[in-house]
Amino acid sequence: MPFQQKEFTTPPPTPAAGTPRDSSAAKPWYSVGAGIWELLLNGDSDHKAVLQWWEPNITTANQPITHTFIEEVCFLRGGLEDLTLQQAWGIGAYAYRNPGMEHGPYRASSEGCLMFVKVVPVSRE
Repeated sequence: MPFQQKEFTTPPPTPAAGTPRDSSAAKPWYSVGAGIWELLLNGDSDHKAVLQWWEPNITTANQPITHTFIEEVCFLRGGLEDLTLQQAWGIGAYAYRNPGMEHGPYRASSEGCLMFVKVVPVSRE
């Protein structure tokens, strides 16, 4: 599904901490990892804009993350700590990552982290 024109909308509340990954109560949020949720704002699985919610104190696998797409991220609430760099970022922090860039692993702040994420396939930049 290509991006569609949309007017402003208000997102539904984020899933409560500890919500099971397959819980229908979380919908329209969907799980992308333990304690990590996404809400599709526009697009499809390959080219999308989402809100991503990390539950408080959630930590990713203990190794850097890489991917095959371009990723833009901006924090809206809370923050993340990069466990490799031992540096934390909060509201307003922005990242632009080319395919293959290593980043993380991360730990969400005690209030969690809500971010806007845009994923773009390399061929569509």
